[in-house]
Amino acid sequence: MKRPVLAVAIAGILVALGASSCAAPAGTTAGTAPGTSTAAAEPSAPASAAAGAGQPAGTAQAGTYTPYTPEAVSSASETDKVVLFFHATWCSTCKLLASDIEANAANIPAGVKILKVDYDSETALKQKYGVTLQHTLVQVRPDGSQIAKWNLSRDLNALVKEIR
Repeated sequence: MKRPVLAVAIAGILVALGASSCAAPAGTTAGTAPGTSTAAAEPSAPASAAAGAGQPAGTAQAGTYTPYTPEAVSSASETDKVVLFFHATWCSTCKLLASDIEANAANIPAGVKILKVDYDSETALKQKYGVTLQHTLVQVRPDGSQIAKWNLSRDLNALVKEIR
């Protein structure tokens, strides 16, 4: 069997098993040489700005989807559910999930904080939680300790079902 055919066969098996087909080699980002990084970051507008707008008084506000900051984790209450979404600008499945979250921001359950983490630049955070693939989600407590970790939620509903 020729190597290109083998690579296509392996990629097909991985996709059939639900694995991401956009993983970059370890130590690189897609389209860059080892040891280099991408300088431009994809802008991420806080979809939570519109979340809860126009709701009648006395109803619960929707959860939030904002860029990651350490303060966003530490300022969460003990009842908040904080999820770190390790997102890469070059990952098609990451883009799909991000788009679905943004489009459905008003449907993020109250008390849920989804924080978009830059997969390529937050290397210390990846090491802390053992993240080796983009499109990884990690639920954490306000002190930063891990509750759960999973990969490849296809949309907001699938993400919310994984939250403990």
